[in-house]
Amino acid sequence: MSNIVTKDFTKDQLQLIKDTVAKGASDNELKLFLYRCESLGLDPLKPGQIYFIKYGSTPGTIVVGIDGFRAKASATGLHAGTKRGLMLDDSGKCIGAWCEVYRSDWKECAREESLMEEYNTGKAMWAKMPTTMIKKVAECAALRMAFPDQLSGVYESSEMDQAEPIKEAAKQLPTEQDVTHEPVIEVAADENDLGSMVASFGKYKGQAIKTIDLYELDGYIKFIESQAVVKGKQITGQVLDFITAANSYLDSKDTNKSDSIPF
Repeated sequence: MSNIVTKDFTKDQLQLIKDTVAKGASDNELKLFLYRCESLGLDPLKPGQIYFIKYGSTPGTIVVGIDGFRAKASATGLHAGTKRGLMLDDSGKCIGAWCEVYRSDWKECAREESLMEEYNTGKAMWAKMPTTMIKKVAECAALRMAFPDQLSGVYESSEMDQAEPIKEAAKQLPTEQDVTHEPVIEVAADENDLGSMVASFGKYKGQAIKTIDLYELDGYIKFIESQAVVKGKQITGQVLDFITAANSYLDSKDTNKSDSIPF
């Protein structure tokens, strides 16, 4: 699969991408999106491969579609097949889905099971086709397990629909005015206790790092970093200190931070 670079698109094609696949993207966000397409070797003009989601004025999220996952797996030359199905309870009700992905160089398959209660929002496509959605979740997770070099940190929209805490965090990112306030971070008496650092901006103003849900904290950090990329600004000073401390705290909790945000 040939790489997709910005110069390969005509002016009309770029406008088409911005009007459809990357609707609502700013010029910088479009550049970032196309760079991501290039780095993943995916074509935004091929249905279902990769697209851009934006919630209001918050930084957008780049999402790889199920066809993009399959294309990445196929491109390795090691994908030897996929099996998936539903998990039913004793009454026949669907409670989740399973998926097995086979590699030609592995003796065992990569298997994932995804529970309906963890992903079903009861809205949009989940309300219309819940079994189809949960099978996609399981397949993406299994493909990511089987091909981590190609798909690590890559997520499909069906895996993100339940991430309301992250969307809410995006609405409360620190502004430039916020980050100039002194002090952005207050250090507790024990300077070695990173979890005791208190933020004084955004959604978590006045909260110590250790009191914030780990998943929400990691998502908040990712959005701050993505906002900086979109705006072409470097994170420095006390905001950088906060991110560094929070990342160190998350590492100490042995969290898989790459699973939080698909950017």
